[in-house]
Amino acid sequence: MSSVLTTAESVGAPVQPSTASSPVSSGAGEIPIANIYYLLCYAWDVLEEKDTLADVDALDSTDLLNLFARVLVNGTRRLLRRGLDRGYLSREDEIPGVRGKLLVTQTLRRNLLRHGRAACAWDELEYDTLPNRILKTTLQRLHEAEELDAATRADVHDLLRWLAPVRNIELCAEHFRRVQLHRNNRIYAFLLHICEFVHEHWLPAEHGGGRRFRDFIRDGLHKLFEKFVLNFYRHELPAEWNVSAPVIQWQLTTRNADALALVPRMETDVCLRSPGRAIILDAKFYAQSLKAGDHGTARLPSANLYQLFTYLRQQSCEPGWEEAEGVLLYPRTTRDFAVEFTTHGHRIRALSLDLAQTWQNIHGALMQIVAAGPALTPELHSFSAAAI
Repeated sequence: MSSVLTTAESVGAPVQPSTASSPVSSGAGEIPIANIYYLLCYAWDVLEEKDTLADVDALDSTDLLNLFARVLVNGTRRLLRRGLDRGYLSREDEIPGVRGKLLVTQTLRRNLLRHGRAACAWDELEYDTLPNRILKTTLQRLHEAEELDAATRADVHDLLRWLAPVRNIELCAEHFRRVQLHRNNRIYAFLLHICEFVHEHWLPAEHGGGRRFRDFIRDGLHKLFEKFVLNFYRHELPAEWNVSAPVIQWQLTTRNADALALVPRMETDVCLRSPGRAIILDAKFYAQSLKAGDHGTARLPSANLYQLFTYLRQQSCEPGWEEAEGVLLYPRTTRDFAVEFTTHGHRIRALSLDLAQTWQNIHGALMQIVAAGPALTPELHSFSAAAI
């Protein structure tokens, strides 16, 4: 079965709420599940795991909830084969004999020696660690989700029995911040990213009776689109390119206290630098890339252009950035577009990226943005599958 999420049909049309198991309308057509999965792998910087934990093209699934469940199932099975990570946990109890540190005060106060017992504190190597608790709690949530298909639910149920020594917890954001990973348990990184994502999108059902998985395309993809583009170029560009996301400093000649406090920071999404070339790229993920202007005509959001031009002018004071290029990158919604012009010595482009095409074509389209040479025609710049 083809695994897809559908993307709003006209300028100004809102994205309608939906569950995770139903297609989501957002513009140009259908975003394949495989593309969403690859996007997340780049955004989370876990490319080494993307092919080992899921064959997304073979999944008989049309929603992210089942995709995430299948990745967690495959990843947990892999953990069980290699051995779950264990950690030393502090224990304190009354026991026969002595183990670890003898708690003298408690032992004497309770008169335990008379009964051949002692109050002791010790560290014990156990499976009940925080990463395992997060993993088990997330699997339990997925097991209870109505949207989960029967085969995956059975696999999750089987894994929960293997995780019996691990306790469930009431998950909160603080748990994810407390996790510490090292070389020996790095496989947990991708799985915990998914657990955190499920936690953030796990909301009470509107009419009671449990919880539901919030629509990712409507509520979550825009937050990861910037990280995806940044990490894509970090991994895919040749070594002579420097890829970063710096804060551009304002070129202020005089400033008062209010200027220091109230002038916003210029936080870039992606800055690309190679010998003789500099690009500032701003990634914008909207349900509708083009806005309705006067008389209903479609226009680029003016604030985006003003923002990019300000970045270029302020950064142009730095050596090598005097003629930097600017790029606004949008997901394709209602139509392809490739705006290009030069102003004040800066080449500026606003381009649409079709997320519904094959991943190979998406890869080629992103690489085409930084390709050297003359400006391309609008037909080529539209980044559709036929253009690559």
